[in-house]
Amino acid sequence: MAETVNITLRIEKKVRDEAAKLFSELGCTTTQAINMFLKQAVREGRIPFEVTTRPGVRYAAICLEGDDVGESDEK
Repeated sequence: MAETVNITLRIEKKVRDEAAKLFSELGCTTTQAINMFLKQAVREGRIPFEVTTRPGVRYAAICLEGDDVGESDEK
């Protein structure tokens, strides 16, 4: 097994709890999900999703209104 290290991060409690619930429903832990993200980033040589300083209209509305992020624009 590869050598592991601990990482400490600060995150809002609500985000941590909601993410842990989601990951549990997906069958993994937060640690496993973070490891998947980091491994994918290394594999692709980039952040594995789009990062922009100009969020889409729907995302901006979510940020302003505090809606659930899980909602979709698709009808």
